[in-house]
Amino acid sequence: MSAGDTVYVQSGHFDERVTTVRGGTAPENRITFRAIGTVTMKGFTVQHPFITVDGFDITGATSASNSDAYVAVSKTGDWFELLNCTVRDGIQAVRNDMVFEPPNKISSSTGGFLAAGFVPGMTVQFYRATNVALANGEKSFLVSSVTDTSLVFATSAIAADGPKPTYLTGSAIYGLYLADGTDNCLFRSNRFSNLSYRYWFVQGSNHLFEANILEHNNGWDLIFFMGADHKFVRNLFQNNGWGTFIPSPDVFDCWPVKYERITFSNNFVINMMGVINAQKYNKTVSGPFWIKNNVFVDVGWLSIRMPNTTFENNTLLRVARQANALVQVEKHPLIFDLGDYATNAVIRNNIFVDCGQATGPTTPDQVGWYRFLGPTNTVTLENNFVAGSAPNYDAKTGFPEPDPTLNGGDPGFVNLDDPLGPDGVPFTADDGLRLRADSKLVGKGAGLVDLGAYNTRPPLPRLSIALSPPTNIQLSWPTSANTFELQSALTLTSPWSAVEVAPTIEGRSFVATFGHTNPATFFRLRQVP
Repeated sequence: MSAGDTVYVQSGHFDERVTTVRGGTAPENRITFRAIGTVTMKGFTVQHPFITVDGFDITGATSASNSDAYVAVSKTGDWFELLNCTVRDGIQAVRNDMVFEPPNKISSSTGGFLAAGFVPGMTVQFYRATNVALANGEKSFLVSSVTDTSLVFATSAIAADGPKPTYLTGSAIYGLYLADGTDNCLFRSNRFSNLSYRYWFVQGSNHLFEANILEHNNGWDLIFFMGADHKFVRNLFQNNGWGTFIPSPDVFDCWPVKYERITFSNNFVINMMGVINAQKYNKTVSGPFWIKNNVFVDVGWLSIRMPNTTFENNTLLRVARQANALVQVEKHPLIFDLGDYATNAVIRNNIFVDCGQATGPTTPDQVGWYRFLGPTNTVTLENNFVAGSAPNYDAKTGFPEPDPTLNGGDPGFVNLDDPLGPDGVPFTADDGLRLRADSKLVGKGAGLVDLGAYNTRPPLPRLSIALSPPTNIQLSWPTSANTFELQSALTLTSPWSAVEVAPTIEGRSFVATFGHTNPATFFRLRQVP
């Protein structure tokens, strides 16, 4: 194949994966793999730029490496596209009768290892309800042979134990892996379902994840991100995590490395036993991180330990209400660790209904919004609403918002009992958590927008322009306007073009400074897709 070619794959089951040997040359001159009908195969390794993969059913991948993936994109795979694909059904087994036999064997009278897909040459990992570590603290083992009731490993590190309840993953590989250095990749309208390990590992820059479904994650984290300028938009996270044998799953998380300008917006998270986010401690100056216009229903709390996070126009229903053996409940759905770098936080225009759980001496009217660990002098709080459970929607004591009309009372949802609406598709006209026309929350947000995820009147950001002596111009605008581009023109009737000066971040503002050479130059902010 050469740049511009498309291969059409007819329906069938292909026991193989594809590794690219060349790529396209431009966004409009790609190499494309397109499935016709149901094409089931084991995945793609993308090593070249401008590749599109469209419509495949990907399952059954195994590897000896825990950093492999069903879809793996190397640092030379810029501008990759994954469209309309299904990545599903990791190789796994949950057994209550797992027996550990020194030096290198496990067995289960229940069996089923062959039918589940375990094969020699894969790496497996153990997670156990009793939280008893295997010998030498190892979790990962290379399989050398398989029968229906036993696995034998290439190393000798098994300690005698059992029978024990055990979760065993035989495809401890990501659903999607983006290497450091990748740029401008697109993932749209894919379904990631029932995998046996973590779902997305995101590095690089300028990746867009749009209208994907992530579901049935068996207790693993869904997104790890680092890098810069990623956008997670209009994705559906549903029915995730049983969390019995391993730590709690997170919707998104980040390792203790730097990230910059991450947007998580217009996503719908519903019915997940784990938490929204439990960030690792990070001493780097990360951010900004925009969490905007999302819906969270029946999921755990969100913990922020990074600076420059904006939590704006989100709707939270029954968040931080549930727990299991490995996920504790919290009084409030938002936790900002201000003593550990989570400075410059903005919490604005959110709806909190029936959130948090009363524990100990705490009563239900004292829980359900946000809490801060450390000094709050850098925090901005504006126009949030809180209420207890239906049908009374009781007000709260200790809620610090100054507007008493935003404490308690019916929020005016279209249908509290059907958040996704009859079509099951998020952010469509039948969604149950839209506000009725008579809702008390219409127009009550900062900037006169509606509260919650479905606000229809976003405020326009203000662009400030000043002289910066002796000969420079300095422009500044809010960091919340991350979907706007700074443009300039010589006159009001001249063509507008993007200003080629990378802005810096000062507090809650983008700031661009450059030499002033033409007094007739005009500037504007323009929203871009």
